[in-house]
Amino acid sequence: MKNILDGVVAISLEQAVAAPYCSRLLSDNGARVIKVERPEGDFARYYDNVVHHNSAYFCWLNAGKESICIDLTDSEDLSLLKSMIESADIFIQNLKPGVTEKYSLDHSSNQRLNPRLITCNISGYGHSGKYASMKAYDALIQAETGLCSVTGPPETPSKVGASICDISTGLTAYSEILKYLYKRESSKKGAEINVSLFGVLSEWMSVPLAYYEYGDKIPKGTGLDHGQLAPYGQFETKTGPIFLVIQSDREWRRFCSDVLGAKDVANDKRFITNQERMENLILLKQIINDILQKSTREEVIKKLGVSQIAYGSVNSVKELSEHPALVRREIRTNNGKFITVDHVGNSKNTDIKIPELNEHGSLIRKEFESKMNRGEE
Repeated sequence: MKNILDGVVAISLEQAVAAPYCSRLLSDNGARVIKVERPEGDFARYYDNVVHHNSAYFCWLNAGKESICIDLTDSEDLSLLKSMIESADIFIQNLKPGVTEKYSLDHSSNQRLNPRLITCNISGYGHSGKYASMKAYDALIQAETGLCSVTGPPETPSKVGASICDISTGLTAYSEILKYLYKRESSKKGAEINVSLFGVLSEWMSVPLAYYEYGDKIPKGTGLDHGQLAPYGQFETKTGPIFLVIQSDREWRRFCSDVLGAKDVANDKRFITNQERMENLILLKQIINDILQKSTREEVIKKLGVSQIAYGSVNSVKELSEHPALVRREIRTNNGKFITVDHVGNSKNTDIKIPELNEHGSLIRKEFESKMNRGEE
C-alpha cells in the first residue's frame, strides 16, 4: 500500500528528542528520513540500555530511519551533506543557533542549491534575543515557561513526567512541515520554518497566563484536581479511588441527581456554577467523597456509565502496559524485537528497524557522491 509521504526525502541533522520525534513522524508516513549524526552518534543513543541494550528514547524516536555519520568540520563530509540537501525536500536541524550559518547550512544558503527546500529549524528560545544562545532542554523549558509552577501538589512545583516540551515541539514542527509541503504543490517554492521549545510550550500555557493577566490570579499546582474546573479529579469510594470529570453545569446536575442521589447539592447556591464550585472546592470534595464512600467502586461506575459521566482510573505504568485500549507496534533492533506503542495515523508499521550508528553510511555516501560527480561533469 502506498504511504502518504512516499517519495519525500528528509535530511535531519538531529539529536535528542524534538527533531527526532518530528522526523520519525515523517518516516512513519512514508518519507525517506536520513538521520545525520555526529561521528560519536546522537547522544540519545546512550541515555540508557533498557531495550535490548539500546536506549529506550532512541528506539522510540528513530525507527525506520537511515543513519549516516558526518563530521561538519571535515570539508568532504560537509560537501556531501550539502549534496544530500540539494536533493532533499526537507531539511531539519536542531543545532544551537549560529552553527548552520557557520557551515553555510542555513536556509538562505541551502535555497541557492535547492529552491524547493523546506527548512525546519528547531531551537530552545528562537534565533534572536538574549536567550537565543542559552542551552535548552525539556525540563528547563518546563521550568522557564511556568509549567512546573502549575504542575504537581500545591506549593510543590513539579515537572511533567514525560518529555512534553520536546514532544509538543516535534509535533508542531511536523505539522508546519506538512503545511508547507502542501503549499509547495502550488507555489513550487520552499520555505523556512522556525520552531522553538519555549514558543511552543508558552503557547500551551495560555490559559494559566490569561488567569493571571485578566483574572488577577496566579495559578498553582493542584495535584490531581483541575485548576479551572470542578469537580474534576480523584474521589474515594468504599472500595477504592475513581477519577471523575465534570465539564458543564448540565453534567453537574445530572451527576448530583443520578450518581450522588442528591439534587439538593446541585441546587446549593455554593455549587450551582463552575466558578462557585471552584471557590468552594474543599467543601465540594468533602461532600462528594462522603456520599461516594457509601458505595463500592463498581456500584459508582455503573451509575456513572448510565448517566454518561466521564470517569477513569489513576493507573501506573504497569497498568498502562496491560491496558486493553493500548495499540502496539513492533520494531526490530539488532538484539531483538521492541514492542512499543503505535501512534495515530501511522501508515508504515511493518518491517521497521532501529538504525545502528552509521549503518547506512557507505550506501548513502556512494549514492550522493555519484550525484556530486555527475554534477561536476
